Amino acid sequence: MRRFEGRTILVTGATSGIGLATARRLAQEGAAVICSARGKERLEQVVSELPGDGHLSLAFDATREEEVMRVGNMLKSANCILQGAVMCAGQHFLRPLQLSKAIHLEELMRGNVLSVLLCTKMVIRLVAKEGASIVWLSSAAALIGNSGEVAYSASKGALLSACRSIATELAAKHIRVNAVAPGVVETPMSEKWLNQMPAEQREIIRARHLLGFGIAEDVASAIAFLASDEARWITGTCLTVDGGLTCH
Repeated sequence: MRRFEGRTILVTGATSGIGLATARRLAQEGAAVICSARGKERLEQVVSELPGDGHLSLAFDATREEEVMRVGNMLKSANCILQGAVMCAGQHFLRPLQLSKAIHLEELMRGNVLSVLLCTKMVIRLVAKEGASIVWLSSAAALIGNSGEVAYSASKGALLSACRSIATELAAKHIRVNAVAPGVVETPMSEKWLNQMPAEQREIIRARHLLGFGIAEDVASAIAFLASDEARWITGTCLTVDGGLTCH
């Protein structure tokens, strides 16, 4: 399929996991992908390996308003027009509330909520007259309770509430905003926190996924659908992609 031929789409968090898989999927389907992340060297490597032409790497910290504004102004000056954006940048760690300090809570809110809202605000200035599709990365953790994930769950739950509000706000501009809520996907980020657990606990979590753990490409496929014209009548909703985790 070439659903994104002639379209330019921004992907944040494009150097690993779901963000990387999404950048590759969109590029395979014809999009010119603007990849962003903090690490410049890794970012440039990712862009150089994407299929197709017209891709761009932009290294910046999405949690810093001044950096996001700088990038937005640069793209605006270059007459960049976006037909879509996918916000995959984020953070995750396990920490019970009793062991959490304000700085830990603020870190996840900045990394998972503020970054998304700042980048979405930037994207609105660059959207084509015909409109665009924006996809946020939430989590199944926003829908179910997990010990040690209070801050992470709160941040991803905030995205679901904000998604409905911003979808309402932007509908008149023909900008659709949706979220995906993945279960546990085999990525470097998930491996890091799964390895903090005893093997028995990891297997319990795996067993809760009726179809087992997913891979990044499973989520990228769902994101590509929401970003495409096939989802043109879908906005303000959350697509759960969790291998059956939230079924029980």
